[in-house]
Amino acid sequence: MKREVFDETNNDWNAYKEQVEQYFITNGIKEEKQVAVMLSIIGKQNVWAILQSLSAPARPSDLSFKTIVETPQKHLSPKPLLIAERFLFCKKNQLEGDQIHKYLPC
Repeated sequence: MKREVFDETNNDWNAYKEQVEQYFITNGIKEEKQVAVMLSIIGKQNVWAILQSLSAPARPSDLSFKTIVETPQKHLSPKPLLIAERFLFCKKNQLEGDQIHKYLPC
């Protein structure tokens, strides 16, 4: 069974990570081989480049599986900024025909 390479334009890292973990279970991949398998299936251009730049001077193959999973997660799915989320929530665009009472300040 072949795993799909992670594509950040179409995939969610958390979902991909869970699929890879299920892939390990399905194929009976032992813990000592999970790093090698993960690095061979994530793809060279996307996550591999992120791992190389964020873990330098260490090589991706020297990292633990947990670090390999958490490093891209912090980069690809950062914790939302409260002020930015509040701005988006409070930002309202009145469309033609919308009632004014929908657009009162937060």
